[in-house]
Amino acid sequence: MRLELPERGDWRRQSPFAWVCIAVTLGIAGWFWSLHKGNAAGATVLAVVGCLGLILPPRERMAVLPWRVRALPRWVDATPVLATILSSPGYGLNWFYGENPYDEVVHLVSGALAGMVFAALLAADGVPRSPLRRAALGLAFGAGLGVTWEIFEWATGLIGDWTDTWTDIVLTATGAMLASMAVGGRAGAVAARPGARG
Repeated sequence: MRLELPERGDWRRQSPFAWVCIAVTLGIAGWFWSLHKGNAAGATVLAVVGCLGLILPPRERMAVLPWRVRALPRWVDATPVLATILSSPGYGLNWFYGENPYDEVVHLVSGALAGMVFAALLAADGVPRSPLRRAALGLAFGAGLGVTWEIFEWATGLIGDWTDTWTDIVLTATGAMLASMAVGGRAGAVAARPGARG
């Protein structure tokens, strides 16, 4: 399997907003460092490295990837970085454990960000789907994502009480449903289609 490296034409397809978000995330890492929170700063930098691993590869030319992934528009590159920005204060400043709605906001918005990517994957085939259909698919996707995350929290000892668990799942599913309705109708079919698989 040949490794695809970015070429000059690939850089022109990159999302400027995603790179702005990367710069903001590095700024957050520097902020944590200035607060003597080295672990949080290091974790944020590692998250940036992970985001770059998603953004930099020229997926449009990577035949090994499923065609829907190759067809993803470049604006979705900002979504994992935005999710990192959103959740960084929770881990770095312990906002997850305060008496505030931060945890709920994170689950709702993260669900919406994931729902945007899911909606773009759906729209790649160009098949029209009604808002109700997109809502149902987004809700199912968000519920599955929420349950998977809560299982991860349980396995790693991060999970809260039962109320925290079911509200997190509901909020994640709601965010994904709303985003699928809002974005799915306009995401459009981009790049590779089934007949163009390499």
